[in-house]
Amino acid sequence: MGRECENLLSFIADELNDNNKRKFEKHLQHCTECAKEYEIMTDAWHSLYLDIEEQKVPESLKAEVMDFVFIEDEKDRKLKSSFNINEWFSQLYRQFSPIAAALIVALMVLTIALSFSNMQLRNEVKESGQENIVPIEVLSTLSLQAADQTEGNINTGGSAVILQQGEAKSLVVQVRDLPRLEGSEVYQVWLLKNGKRKNAGIFKPDESGAGILTYELAQNLQFDQIGITVEPDQYSTEPRGKKIVGSS
Repeated sequence: MGRECENLLSFIADELNDNNKRKFEKHLQHCTECAKEYEIMTDAWHSLYLDIEEQKVPESLKAEVMDFVFIEDEKDRKLKSSFNINEWFSQLYRQFSPIAAALIVALMVLTIALSFSNMQLRNEVKESGQENIVPIEVLSTLSLQAADQTEGNINTGGSAVILQQGEAKSLVVQVRDLPRLEGSEVYQVWLLKNGKRKNAGIFKPDESGAGILTYELAQNLQFDQIGITVEPDQYSTEPRGKKIVGSS
């Protein structure tokens, strides 16, 4: 896995700055491994959401993870016998499905790392003795299907996930098996509510037809449907091309 691939989780959580986000979007157009991992992760988001509604992460697991993060000295970390990695993973996989358990580990590590990456904040946390972790919440998911399944694109589809972390809310759209574009054509995502459309950005799929888009949502923005059209260029303010994919 290349160095750029390490930004996949941060990209999904919308934690990258605009410059790095653009770089990673370009990377996804050429990295089939990241595109495949992203599809698995979006499916896992939904699975995790269903699991968490029924079960809670044991407090002992949370405490053990926090203990591990705050041990900064490598020698102390190795000597800390109370944190048994194998036992911790065994307990986690007994509580959740394999996909959900793996995603819980990734999310806990991600949220902890992001929350304490700022040194000043780390110092404040140490002085106050409190953790300031902002969790990532899955607000909703939408299934995407081909708008016209009679033209040989019956396998075209994907999903959209709305995530929230603190006050920040973002949309992650993933589509597979898209028809190949020509020239300056782009795929454009539209958010629909009561017949009104909001432009949510453009993207180009990779050679396998997989495409990904992330969009920062305003807190007051509401929509109940998503449509994706193929546009002649990147300058459309209203749909000029044919609808390819839409939410059910």
